[in-house]
Formats: sequence, C-alpha cells, structure tokens
Amino acid sequence: MNEKHTNNLFDVIIIGSGFAGLSAAIECKMNGGNVIICEKMKAIGGNSVISDGGIAAPNTPEQISFGIEDSIELMFEDMMKSGEGLNDPAITKLVCDHAFEAFQWSKDVLGVKYIPRVDIFGGHSVPRCYSPDPLSGYTIIQKMKQKCDELGIEIKLQAYVESFILDKNRVIGVKIDSNYSMDPSHPKKMIDLYAKKGIIIATGGYAADSKFIQKYNSFFPSSFLTTNKKTTSAEVLESCIDMQCATAHLDLVQWMPWTTQNESGYGIGGLFGDYIVSSNGILIDCKSGLRFVNECGNRKQVTQEILRVKDVIGLVDSVSVKASGWNLEHALKQKIVQSFDSIEELAHTFNIPTTTLISTINSYNSLLISNHNDPFGKRFEPWMTPIQTPPFYAMNITPKTHYTLGGLVTDCNTNVLDMNHQPIPGLYAVGEVTGLTHGANRLGSCSVTECLVMGRIAGKVILE
Repeated sequence: MNEKHTNNLFDVIIIGSGFAGLSAAIECKMNGGNVIICEKMKAIGGNSVISDGGIAAPNTPEQISFGIEDSIELMFEDMMKSGEGLNDPAITKLVCDHAFEAFQWSKDVLGVKYIPRVDIFGGHSVPRCYSPDPLSGYTIIQKMKQKCDELGIEIKLQAYVESFILDKNRVIGVKIDSNYSMDPSHPKKMIDLYAKKGIIIATGGYAADSKFIQKYNSFFPSSFLTTNKKTTSAEVLESCIDMQCATAHLDLVQWMPWTTQNESGYGIGGLFGDYIVSSNGILIDCKSGLRFVNECGNRKQVTQEILRVKDVIGLVDSVSVKASGWNLEHALKQKIVQSFDSIEELAHTFNIPTTTLISTINSYNSLLISNHNDPFGKRFEPWMTPIQTPPFYAMNITPKTHYTLGGLVTDCNTNVLDMNHQPIPGLYAVGEVTGLTHGANRLGSCSVTECLVMGRIAGKVILE
C-alpha cells in the first residue's frame, strides 16, 4: 500500500455500528486487530437501538430450568421452514450451531443481563428467545459501546461512505464524508480511509428505503409504515451492486405484524402485540368479529392475513397481561392500548358485532381449555389461559415494514461474493445487509443471533 496512506491506515474498517458491526469490531480488536468503525449518523446503533434486543438460542440453562427441550437441529428446521427453502442451509446452520455461544458471549464478555424467562414467537417450535433487561436493543448496544471504549476502538460518527477504493480487484479502502448530515446542503469533508486486512459491511437493511424497494419489487406499496429509522437506506449496498457484488432476494421485505398505526416506528404497541397478543391473545376481524389466523404463526403468514382483513385488533385479558409482567401504564396513557371493563364496551368502541365477538371468545376459550385442535392451527401451551377476566385490553393492529431479507451474497466466512460466486478480496459483510440467512421470512429474535454469530466470525477471519 502506498506510503501516503499510512496516516489513515487500519487493519480493518467496519461500516455500521449496530449489533453486527460492533460484534465484529469487538472480536477483531480482541484478536489483535487495529479497527475503526464508520457510522453515518451522530449516534451509534442504527435500528439495533430501537429493536427489542431479543436473541434466540437453543440448549440454554434457561430452557433447562423451565423444562424446555430444544436442539440445534430443531432451531435449524424452524428457520429453514420459515425461510421456505430460500435460506442458504450452510449459513443458517452456522448461525444455529453458534447461537448458544453467542448468547453466552453477550452475557460473559459484554455483561448483558436478561429477563428471567424464555419467550416463544411465531414460527419457533419451542420457547428459545431471551429479552435483555431492560427490554430494549439499547441495553445491548450500551454494553457493546462500553466494551468498545474499554478496548480503545475508534468509532467515527457522521462518517458516510460514498464509495469504495479498489486496487485492481481488491477493496482497500473507503471514501467518506466525515461531516455527514441529512441536510443535503451540508458542507462535505472528504477523507480516504484504508484497510490492510479488509472492510466489513454491517450497514443493516433498507426497510425504510421505498425507492430501493420498489426498484426490485414493483408490486410493493408506494407508501407504507415502517418500524425502521428513516435513515435506514441502501446506499452502501448500491455501491456494492455497482462493483458487481452478487445479491439475493432484494425483493423480499418482512413486515412486523404486531405494530399499530396509532404510533410511529415499532413503539410500545409493537411490544404489546409481539410479546403479549401473539402468544396470549387473539386477533379479531373488526368487521365480522371472528378470528382469522393462527396468532402463533410466523410473521409472514400473520402479516398476509392482517393485510387481507385490514381492520384488525389484538385482544387479551388481565390475567395474560399480569402473567407477562408488563407494565402497560404508558401504553394506556397514550391510548395506544385501551382498557375495557367488558367485552360489550370493547366491541362498541371498535365497531365489532358484539354477539359474534362474545361467541368467538367463548369458542376460543373452549378449545384452549379442552386442548382441542384449533381450526387455524394454533398450538396451545400449558401457560396459555382463557380470555375471560376483565379488564380486557385491545389495540388496533397494522403491519409495518420491519426487516429486509435480501442483500449481499456471502460464504460462511462472511466473504462477499462476486457475480461468479468468487470472494471479492478485502470485502466482508454481516447482518441484515446480507441476503441468505433467513430466506423468505425471519423468525423473531433470530436477527440478533445472526448479527452476533456472523459479526464475531468476520472479526476473526478477516485477520487471517
């Protein structure tokens, strides 16, 4: 590398400071690498900060303490089934193989503490999901930032990557605007950074980038709500496409079915829907007063049915809310979730046929109590309870774009591949910016698992 590059020369440059990028940076530094992180915004974390931070892993002490039987093979089967075979089996298996190790790493190395319970989300065969305490992706990002500070990892904020620097066919650096602002008139300050070992792309997805989504899926709605930050865009991915990097499934976008139109982003309503309604409650078609889907189905299945029905609420009772341990005070104060002393009052508020709704709830309760087969395929768990004890809680349900399933094609060592499926020297990618881990649908809590597993792998192999 030319002598003039030495002032801005590192072993590794990481683009993005979410779960994947920070995992890669920490692992790289702990293995002796000189690493810098480029983050385009004024604060780290990206969408990871506003996620719930849940992580999935099999064969954990937490599962054993609750008598839950699980295995790597079962988690792999669940992910492949959810992905409808569009996953790369080798990458998905790698994530499952190292999921427990990543979970333990988050506790032992980062010091993350988790709520003492094991959750199940749609598409998982058994409970295997763990939530940080306090429940927020910020909890994990904060611990990662502390570790970066402890290790002396440099994080350059407002560092927007405009393009890559190549030496023949090898990626050797990036051109960045080191004074980036969302104001298009901001004065740019361009700097070139160089990497001896390589560059790890960890920029996340593009679920808020309507222009990019519609470029690859002309049938996608022209306007939509999203759980993502509005800065969630595809500019680095587009630069990779310009360099003839291979991509997969760019038309596939996952919606979060458990959110509400009554607030922006994922919000507290998303937590109410995902953590309480999905496993403890029912979804109701307001026009008919009937159930219409397996509430424990995977996100793709549930979203498709909600979008078809359109006017939907999620409904639970006080027993389920109390058992969940959630404090709904803020959600109720903001009227995102509403409380009712009777089903009749609830039905009137949401303009639902009262008699039909009562009949629907009674039928559901009978199925649950007798453990009979649910016509929608919901599997009743021992901890599920009938919906019968007031107050009753309900929320309007509207899906929002949440996660992009497509992205860069990589191998199991996180090398980005070209159009001939050969590794591009010096270029690696991890996390949501890649496109083969989850296939057609991602299971809840598996994103954090993927980010930690693949980020740590990248942080090691890039130094070899």
